[in-house]
Amino acid sequence: MNTPITDSTAVTDTLWTQSLQDFLSATASAQPTPGGGSVAGVTAACGLGLVVMALEISGKRKDAARPAEITALLAESRPVMAQIAAAADADIAAFRAYMAALKLPKDTDDKKRQRAESLQAAVIRATESPLQAARFMVAALHLATRALPLTHPHVLSDVGAGAGILEGALKAVLYNVDINLPGLRDAAFQSACGTARVQLAEEGSRLAAEVLATVSRGLGGPA
Repeated sequence: MNTPITDSTAVTDTLWTQSLQDFLSATASAQPTPGGGSVAGVTAACGLGLVVMALEISGKRKDAARPAEITALLAESRPVMAQIAAAADADIAAFRAYMAALKLPKDTDDKKRQRAESLQAAVIRATESPLQAARFMVAALHLATRALPLTHPHVLSDVGAGAGILEGALKAVLYNVDINLPGLRDAAFQSACGTARVQLAEEGSRLAAEVLATVSRGLGGPA
């Protein structure tokens, strides 16, 4: 049931070799990719990138607060940023897998059965992929909360901006879960994915609110 489609669905290129202009032009075109999931992944990677930048700048200052902790947090953050970046490509691969399954022949009962199985495998992949991306984004928001006490006030706004972007990207990528949930045939798996989706949304919202409130207070705004 969960057998991957391996013929024409592998991503042979990556969003990360495109120019920003090419990426924007492709997003705003009639082609289906990059879609919401991959755009959310690119955006989230940039959101965590802002948190990393704030830590890098803070760590290089002579008055750095707890530089060893900054170094350790940076070592944790960059792999998560890479995972989020990879999730953007994975979203496109999942979409290609679904489209490839749609094109499979259905002129005999056996081929119809094989096509149905391939379609279900593709729907599973298209549900699991954004859920995994969401987990990475929530992990990034955890990192943002830990960055707050280590960040110099001059770049505290960048942590806030990063957290706000991550929260928006998380909401966006979870729509990809929502659209695929009804297509899952296994009721128990469907329920588990739905529960995970709700938990990730709630945790992400809580973490983002914590960061944004702290940043707002630090910048002299309302809590």
